[in-house]
Amino acid sequence: MFCYDWESLKREFLTGDYRTLKEFAEAKNISYGLLRNKAKGWTQEKRQVERTKSKLIVEKTLQKQIEKASDYNTLHVEFWDRLLELVWEALNDDKTIKTKEGKINIYALEKLSNVVEKVQKGQRLALGLDDKKDEHSEELLQRMWEIVQALHESDEATVIN
Repeated sequence: MFCYDWESLKREFLTGDYRTLKEFAEAKNISYGLLRNKAKGWTQEKRQVERTKSKLIVEKTLQKQIEKASDYNTLHVEFWDRLLELVWEALNDDKTIKTKEGKINIYALEKLSNVVEKVQKGQRLALGLDDKKDEHSEELLQRMWEIVQALHESDEATVIN
């Protein structure tokens, strides 16, 4: 008669990919009758281990998704901050806000104010300060697209460097 390390076998059954005691007994070349007598309650414990494992997998997956979303949100906030810095630089550059004759270029100021408004809305969305929480991604993308279009529109009366 063989002497088995039942604690070790129990650990292996509980953590292994065995679905039944019979499958485990065959894999370990142990008499199924002997294993069944020694392994009372193992199947229930295995179910509990599987439930715990599934719960932990879901929690870990959710945590990873939260971290990823947080990273994206941080990136969006940094994007909007950088865009605002560029607008600030443009406002402080006379070549941007004045015509060649030295007069204030109303068209350039209007475009910059439109960009500032869009940047502010984008920042508020990225920071979660607006009520439209379900539409954040779509609205952020739309705001970015509007800014890109506003910056690339050619307006012959506007002097922007």
